Amino acid sequence: MIGFVVPVAPMVWADEEEVVGEETPKKPLAFIDIGNSKEGSYPGGSTPVEGKWWVDANASILKIETEPLVEGWFEFGPEIREKGATIQAAGMAPGEGKIRSRMGVGLFGPNGFQLRLVFARNEIELVRRGRVLGVVSFDLEPKESYRMELSILEDEGNWMITGRVWADETDRPLSFIISYKAFKAELLFPLAGRAVLIATPFSGEPVGFLEASVFDGEIVMKDDEDDSESGAPAAIE
Repeated sequence: MIGFVVPVAPMVWADEEEVVGEETPKKPLAFIDIGNSKEGSYPGGSTPVEGKWWVDANASILKIETEPLVEGWFEFGPEIREKGATIQAAGMAPGEGKIRSRMGVGLFGPNGFQLRLVFARNEIELVRRGRVLGVVSFDLEPKESYRMELSILEDEGNWMITGRVWADETDRPLSFIISYKAFKAELLFPLAGRAVLIATPFSGEPVGFLEASVFDGEIVMKDDEDDSESGAPAAIE
């Protein structure tokens, strides 16, 4: 796969000394610092693996260009190896007509899992190594921005993969929308790699990400305590 060399902003890691409030998510391991990135660069601590990615500083958004048309792949943060993690991001995939783009997030690099929004079919997919593991229907509007959350957590020696999707500036849903249980013996490759943003701008307009963060374990909000009896995985600290 081919990367593109553009100016890079300084690397940004989370401040481990910050105190987390009772009703806020835990501190991220890393995040893409779009706000402090220069026009045409990409955030420090990140790697554009496939596709041409750049920061639109005026709009404070990380974009992937429409040409060359590829399945864009953008990695950030530290390598995470054989332990639970969560990625959360906000993005948009604009476009008019029947040809629409797709976008998503992933964990553990190319041998991990991805949560993908498919606007052309109004579907949310769980994917691993190009294979679709699960699909659910979900109304997607190209004019809207969405938040995506993918968690991969240990579950009695195996892995529980869950995904949430919701419209930006609305409340995070208590329950996940899609899930899949992966048995370690069937994975063939260990779960090890970085957090990933994915995008394919089929519509002819750039797909953009407003923010993205990766966390150790599960993001836990105070209200999630009420979710423990509804089938969602318990919090892992």
